[in-house]
Amino acid sequence: MKRKRILIVDDEPDARALLKMALRADDIEVIEASDGLSALRLAYEMRPDLIVLDIAMPLMDGWLTCQRIREVWDTPIIMVTASSELEARVRGLELGADDYLAKPFDVDELQLRVRSVMKRAEERPYLERPARYADDHLLVDLATRDVMVDGESVALTPIEFGILRYLVQHPNQPIASSDLLQAVWGDSYDDAEATLRVHLHHLRRKIEPDPRRPRYVRTERGIGYRFQTHATGSNGNGVG
Repeated sequence: MKRKRILIVDDEPDARALLKMALRADDIEVIEASDGLSALRLAYEMRPDLIVLDIAMPLMDGWLTCQRIREVWDTPIIMVTASSELEARVRGLELGADDYLAKPFDVDELQLRVRSVMKRAEERPYLERPARYADDHLLVDLATRDVMVDGESVALTPIEFGILRYLVQHPNQPIASSDLLQAVWGDSYDDAEATLRVHLHHLRRKIEPDPRRPRYVRTERGIGYRFQTHATGSNGNGVG
């Protein structure tokens, strides 16, 4: 079995040592960076399976590092910070982080979240046949992972694409929030529904003509969400 590679990014040596000790296992290789610029270089050279990223760092902070990584790679990211405020959590998720952990944290919780994020990255469901949705505004190709809005390519984070994929696979029907959470995240964790709402908000900003009045990803009050299809020319509802 191929060993998983985790990149830990923190400017404090003691913090890196603690993270390395917590994540050390026979099937995991841990590599380290002390700042955002070094993290970008290692992400390019070593292609880690997961990145544990601190926020407060010199040269390039965790926010900008996360943003730069997301512009190029889909590598799962867990952001670690001394702030437990919701605003910081939301900002990290909007930048594309997959999870968020506030200091001080329990080692068991860190290990659980790392395993959970890596498992989700490996086991997100794939269609047995190519499937796509297309209308005059939006194109979603689940086989190639291409998403285009008005002919322009749109970059989605892995979580955003996972949400959109599940909704497109179940068009025009209410999807319970719990079903969507299970399909995209697997085993639930604290504040999962709040996390889902953040990712949906960001997804709508990317694909909707008017995010305040969603055309595609609609809220079903008391149930969850629904992907609404729309006719395009003479091709019916555009689902294939």
